Amino acid sequence: MKTKKRAVNFFRYFFLSLGGIIILYPLSILVITAFKTQKDYMMSAVKLPEKWMFSNLTTVLETADIGQAFFNSLLIVTVSVILQIFFGALTAYALTKMNFEKSGKYTIAFLFPMIFPIQSFVIPLYLIYSSVGLLDTKSGLILIYIATGLPLVIFMLTSFMKTVPVEISESARVEGANEFTIFFRLIVPLLQPVIATIIIISGLGIWNDFFMPLIMISDIDKKTLPLKIYDFMGQYTSNWPLICVCILFIIMPILIVYCIMQRYIIEGVAAGAVKG
Repeated sequence: MKTKKRAVNFFRYFFLSLGGIIILYPLSILVITAFKTQKDYMMSAVKLPEKWMFSNLTTVLETADIGQAFFNSLLIVTVSVILQIFFGALTAYALTKMNFEKSGKYTIAFLFPMIFPIQSFVIPLYLIYSSVGLLDTKSGLILIYIATGLPLVIFMLTSFMKTVPVEISESARVEGANEFTIFFRLIVPLLQPVIATIIIISGLGIWNDFFMPLIMISDIDKKTLPLKIYDFMGQYTSNWPLICVCILFIIMPILIVYCIMQRYIIEGVAAGAVKG
């Protein structure tokens, strides 16, 4: 038994270590490249630089207006995720706790858009936005993210709310509480783990999105952080050290938020936040 247990532990730690190496290797190449000169990068992509170019950070900050792009991305992500959670939580509460007829069919209707990729309707969406004046606006992007993110948010919140005992809301109704009181004072405090999970999953997708801002945004002052990578890409050559610095600016906020909210995310997964 001890030999079998040691063998299981060996293979467990071996595959975990292998997975860690697979994840950390490209990240280490990214960090090394970010502090190289273009000449060092052309000589070797994996070799340590002869001189660490920390000035690449200031170069990117000064030439690409990272601060404005960071603010744009942060504003779009914050407003989009907050409204996704707000509308998604109200919908999930109605579907699971208010016991109206055909709630199951409504649930399927809300989840049905998940099967369509956003690329399949980007052309009509672009034409509609162009005709109503939402093209090249932050509010237009926010509306897209809310609409495309709501099905997943509703799915996660509905799955979680089904685990909340119905006796909680029923006893509150007996005491005279209305639906809004039950929702905001009893249900919402229980949603912290799944909300943290949504913030990471949905926020990460919006923060890293390159496709929709590229299509919908052309104003330099309204561009999001991922679009700033284009500032260092040319037709025939690209400055990859500066591009890697831009990528570092993109991934660092997400890593910080994930580390802060990791405990809630684990609780949300364990409680069934991402179960069907």
